Amino acid sequence: MAALEHARMRLNNVLQGPLRDRRLTWEDYSEGPPHNVTWTSIAYLNNIEWGRGTGPSRGAAKENAARAVLDALVTDGLIAAA
Repeated sequence: MAALEHARMRLNNVLQGPLRDRRLTWEDYSEGPPHNVTWTSIAYLNNIEWGRGTGPSRGAAKENAARAVLDALVTDGLIAAA
């Protein structure tokens, strides 16, 4: 489980440091039949979508969304690459 939380943990650390003025919120929803659910998680910084991820669980979707946010922050030059 620790590997799944790596991007979320790094994102939280970034948002407690250099980008502490940004507020992180999540929107999560699932689609599909109960035996084959796909979760989608959308990460917002100050009410602007910065990342979206999907996965077989809510946690996996959030992890993928967090990774997308980190990639976007690096691309925009707001943080250094890990």
